[in-house]
Amino acid sequence: MSLEDMLKVLDRYKQYLKLMNYEGQINLTGGEPLLHPDFFTIASAISQSGIRLGILTNGTLIDDETAGKLAELKPVFVQVSLDGPSETHDAIRGKGQFEKALKGIDSLKRYGIKVLVSFTAMKENYESFSLLAEVCKEHFVDKLWWDRVVTDDANIFLTTKEFKTISKTASKLKSKYSFISNDRALQGLPDKTCGYSCSAGHRLLIVLANGDMMACRRLPFIIGNILTDEDIEKTVRLSPIMNKLSIPDIPSDCKKCPHALVCMGGAKCVTYAQTGKLGIKDINCYRKKPFNPRRNKQ
Repeated sequence: MSLEDMLKVLDRYKQYLKLMNYEGQINLTGGEPLLHPDFFTIASAISQSGIRLGILTNGTLIDDETAGKLAELKPVFVQVSLDGPSETHDAIRGKGQFEKALKGIDSLKRYGIKVLVSFTAMKENYESFSLLAEVCKEHFVDKLWWDRVVTDDANIFLTTKEFKTISKTASKLKSKYSFISNDRALQGLPDKTCGYSCSAGHRLLIVLANGDMMACRRLPFIIGNILTDEDIEKTVRLSPIMNKLSIPDIPSDCKKCPHALVCMGGAKCVTYAQTGKLGIKDINCYRKKPFNPRRNKQ
């Protein structure tokens, strides 16, 4: 997307926020957003507009100079993706990537930027979460949060048993470290709580590089195009998928659950990736029968 089109997207988003009386926030992500030649131009435009700015990065391109420029933008956070401690992270992302990311985190902290670390749990790394927590503590990370990988590949996706294991691990770590977050879909079950519901269709709108809009970047549904659609509000309001996702419909298997009114069936994206279905109970919910993705495909 050209700089001209990105500024057009920003202008149309501002109009939409005003129409809907929303405060709004834009998270710049990718791929790797810092690779874009116009990154600082568009990020500065967002910051100057008064809209909150978040940045999602792998952290490897951030040194003190870049961190200083980012600090001038006053982002609400910069999120760095880490898939475990050094050996695990590098096995997934490539040799030397972990140290580069840590140096990026250290630079961000030196400039007073709030740093979030995002951990995507999968078979290869879910047992390393506690080790990563220790690394985050040493580098003064403000928040470490995690979520499940969204995939239809049973060789990567967590079984319910594995999900339960990391949920319990994160719950214990949360009681020890205040920077640990364990409040995504179903993650509170070890503590008999469930304070999360999916934001797709409610508080979320994704814009891809070609202008296509989605209810969630983890759900494969295009609802329109912010560059070509004449009326964004109308596109969103009349979108069948946005309407389906926004309806507070509790899956039949969840209706007797004490968490149902908050959880609303768990993570829609995770379940859709494994089953191709919306509106059903989260496949990793272990209040009843466990789920094994190898037996799920028909």
